[in-house]
Amino acid sequence: MVSYSGMRKYPHRLYEVGKTPVQSRSMNHSCYLSNIQTVREELGEDVWSELRESAIGVIVKLKELHYIWSAKVVHHFLANQLAIESSHEILSLIDSMPFRFSLYEFGEITGLNCDPFDKHDV
Repeated sequence: MVSYSGMRKYPHRLYEVGKTPVQSRSMNHSCYLSNIQTVREELGEDVWSELRESAIGVIVKLKELHYIWSAKVVHHFLANQLAIESSHEILSLIDSMPFRFSLYEFGEITGLNCDPFDKHDV
């Protein structure tokens, strides 16, 4: 094991210690995936299947995966985010260690397809 006594250099923080993202940019906390079951029952299976394949199908897939939202964890990632150039990942500090979260990890956790897509398919 190698020990390192010097300070590691990471990109600067996106927000000051103790500060959080601007409230107007925060995510909606009043949406519950459990309410989507009512929508599914009212729409019927044919429309539900079409919805699954549409642009908002990701919401249907999250419901079917029984996805659990952890607002506290996401808030911690965002509040401790480091300023990096990439728009496809975030780098945050957890206990002074960098933690990378990208589309790849999101896809692994949710099981959703996060592969590149053709712009013309929209």
